[in-house]
Amino acid sequence: MSGGNAGEPLDAASAASGAGGLEALALVATRLGVPLSADRLRRDRPDGGHDLGPDRLLRIAVDAGLRARSVRLSWSHLADLGRAFPVMLRLRDGTWLVAEGFCEVAGVPVVMLRDPRDAGEARPIDEIRLSAAWTGEAMLLRRRAGELGEDHPFGFGWMIRQVMRERRLVRDVGLAALVLSVLALVPPLLYMVVVDRVLVHQRLPTLLVLVGFVAAALAFETILGFLRRTVIAVATAKIDARIGLHLFDRLLRLPMDFFDHNPTGLVAHKLGEARRIRMFLTGQLFNGLLDGFTLMVLVPALFLLQPVLASYVLVIGAAMAVVIAAYLGPIRRAYARVLEAEHRKSSMLIETIQGMRTIKSLSLEGRRRNEWDLRVAESVRAATDLQFLANQPQTILAPLERAIYSGSLCIGAWLAITQTSVVNAGTLVAFTMIATRATQPIAQLAGMMQQFQEARGALAEVASVANAPPEPRRDNGVKPDIGGTISFDGVSYTYPGAATPALDGIDFTIRAGSVVGMMGRSGSGKTTVTRLLQGLARIQQGLIKIDGVDIREIDVDHLRSRMGVVLQDSFLFKGTIRDNILVARPDASPAEMIAAARLAGAAQFIERLPRRYEPAIEEGGSNLSGGQRQRLAIARALVTDPALLVFDEATSALDPDSEAIIHENLRLIAAGRTVIMISHRLTSLTDCDQILVLDRGRMVDAGRHDDLLARCETYRHLWFRQNRHLTPGSAHDDRVALAAVARG
Repeated sequence: MSGGNAGEPLDAASAASGAGGLEALALVATRLGVPLSADRLRRDRPDGGHDLGPDRLLRIAVDAGLRARSVRLSWSHLADLGRAFPVMLRLRDGTWLVAEGFCEVAGVPVVMLRDPRDAGEARPIDEIRLSAAWTGEAMLLRRRAGELGEDHPFGFGWMIRQVMRERRLVRDVGLAALVLSVLALVPPLLYMVVVDRVLVHQRLPTLLVLVGFVAAALAFETILGFLRRTVIAVATAKIDARIGLHLFDRLLRLPMDFFDHNPTGLVAHKLGEARRIRMFLTGQLFNGLLDGFTLMVLVPALFLLQPVLASYVLVIGAAMAVVIAAYLGPIRRAYARVLEAEHRKSSMLIETIQGMRTIKSLSLEGRRRNEWDLRVAESVRAATDLQFLANQPQTILAPLERAIYSGSLCIGAWLAITQTSVVNAGTLVAFTMIATRATQPIAQLAGMMQQFQEARGALAEVASVANAPPEPRRDNGVKPDIGGTISFDGVSYTYPGAATPALDGIDFTIRAGSVVGMMGRSGSGKTTVTRLLQGLARIQQGLIKIDGVDIREIDVDHLRSRMGVVLQDSFLFKGTIRDNILVARPDASPAEMIAAARLAGAAQFIERLPRRYEPAIEEGGSNLSGGQRQRLAIARALVTDPALLVFDEATSALDPDSEAIIHENLRLIAAGRTVIMISHRLTSLTDCDQILVLDRGRMVDAGRHDDLLARCETYRHLWFRQNRHLTPGSAHDDRVALAAVARG
């Protein structure tokens, strides 16, 4: 579809071969200022983005932060869309094109259509040709105002905005609360009428009318209360889901440094506190505000019934508010001490669980138990102090709350006796009932003070994760074809809080298609090199290029999807063997999966299993040996056919047979790709095209094994320490030295 004129037919077959829903969605989203990548969207789908119907594509667009609507349009609708372009159009064969605008070409009305997989220009298509391939299905997309482009920090303001996104439900609940407030006047007014009218004048018909009215009011109040609770439950569920999605998205965007410095259990605990915030906002606070909303009805009713008594009630209410305000600060500080004690207790619990093997091997159970007792005692003491403090305002407010009822009754009785024209008996009963109901929101504030501080502390917990600086990414980064040439030019990197740099002016070049070893003592910077290559850490000084392109200009997802990394302790997901091998490429064929498993040496043990690739793997691969887990991790990296392959101590957990299989297959594994092997076992690097020697963050030397053995003191020292049967001056050493001289 890259060229043509308005008279050419719209070939559905050609469109089907070059158009897709994800590509069309990514194109339109990018035009709207929301950077999306079709490759990333496809990787995010468990099925690789195949068989995308309109409903699924609609959900993907909404999840990406767009407003999306599926509609049916006609040619005349397209002519009137105007600023609504670009629009996604679905052809009869199920493929998608992008309509970019409506215009006239040589006096003929046309719509400008673009194939999202075609780099060419949009083609003009007239009504006849479009109608032959299009049924009218379309998708309208818009950027969601006020959310995208504004990365609001997580806090009460953000939470309230999420609540207000359900403004229709909140409006309905507010109207229900207002009506219920009016209905709350029915019982007091009923008492007033019965006492002042029915009993005094013995009017039985009036009583029967009142009974009917009360029955209708009770039925209406019951139904309205049920609907109010139902609407609150629906709104709460939607808000809870939105908060959970937002926090998980923030978690995925965090850099690796964050997880290196924060224990897993502690991060999970902090994010779990979001439920406490949501329950406070949609529970205690929301209901408290609704109850406070009733004051708009109850306070005027009090003044209508008896202004003097109403003034008395307001004075007592103001005194209650002063008490609440006086205790806010002390309760906040007391809860901070509770939170600090709980942190210490939780940290020790997480450390104990993670280090249980070490604790048992060193017989430290008794010592840890004593330390736990101290942590529990500290936590209980802080919580008890908080409870004692929170009990004080409630104790002070209790007599004030009683004074409203009893004081109103006594003062009203005095007024009724001394000034009979001021207040009637029924009016007095009605007033005291309404006054008691009006002061309930103020009394609830005292009970909410502790919940508010707990929600405030929970907010700080969640915000410490959600508001952490995200992983730096470049929107619309370049996506070059990666061949595998890597160059480091004066690269330096220092970890946060470290006194010395992990890398200090590193310079080296790796040719595409070569197998390069990297060795050095612990802390020499080997793993830091791979982290910089993956974009897991940002370069602080120097320049890293891949195929001549600055790594900072490359799209991070594009880079990582073309790089296979196998770590020393690779993590396996809960699922089957098949799921774990294909996790990064779910659309791979069975033949590709088996080929990757064979190259990794995993097929040997997989094919001996009763169900071969279908047995379930427990979380973390606990039902597999270390060598089996590592071979599956290697197969998982190979199935994506990466241009760059990094083994970071990947063979250290393998048994000798499995390691031998990997090294025998190394040339097959390395065919057509660049391989970087980091290993402490120098015997596994002897066949590498080049070995980089690092020491204390600096490049000491680079060359082949024989050359390094002859000239590099660091390499020679480590070689003979690992191969004690080969001593300097041995026959083997002499042969290596002679070979090096001959090549020189």
